[in-house]
Amino acid sequence: MEYKIETIPFELTLVGKGYRVKTNEAFQTIPSLWVHAEKNGLMQQLIDLSWEQPKCTLEGLLGVCGRDATITDEEFVYFMGVRYDGEVSNMERMTISHDTWAVIPNIDEAWQQLYSQWLPASQYKLANFPCIECYYPPTHHPENELWVPVIMKP
Repeated sequence: MEYKIETIPFELTLVGKGYRVKTNEAFQTIPSLWVHAEKNGLMQQLIDLSWEQPKCTLEGLLGVCGRDATITDEEFVYFMGVRYDGEVSNMERMTISHDTWAVIPNIDEAWQQLYSQWLPASQYKLANFPCIECYYPPTHHPENELWVPVIMKP
C-alpha cells in the first residue's frame, strides 16, 4: 500500500461544522453530508477560506473523523472544515496537536486497508488523534488522501 510520512510541526486550527454520524452508517452518511454542504453553500465558504493562508501540505476540504483514530463508539462527530487560523463567526473551531501522519492516497481504498493490512505490516501504531480525510481541488493529484495520526511502534 502506497503511503508517505508527513510532519506538521505546529498545531492545526480548523474551522467548519460538525455532524453526528452513526458509525455503522458512516460510509453512506458522509458522502451525503458533502452533497448537502455543496447545496447549502458551506462547501464554497470553506473553499474560499482554505486558500487564504496556506502553510502546509494539508490544504483542502477536510473531513475529521471523531476524536481518535480508532472509532469504537456507536456514534461520532464528522467535522467538515478547512485549516484556517482566523476567526469565522458562523463556524466551529477545532485544534489538533499532532505532528506525525501517515498519508495514504485514495480515501476509499485507504479506509478498507488501514486496519486490516497497513497497520499490522507497518512500523507505526495509531496515535490518539482523529484521522483526517483531505479532498483537494480537481487539478491536484491525488484527488484525496487519508491522513492517519501515527507514532512509531516500540
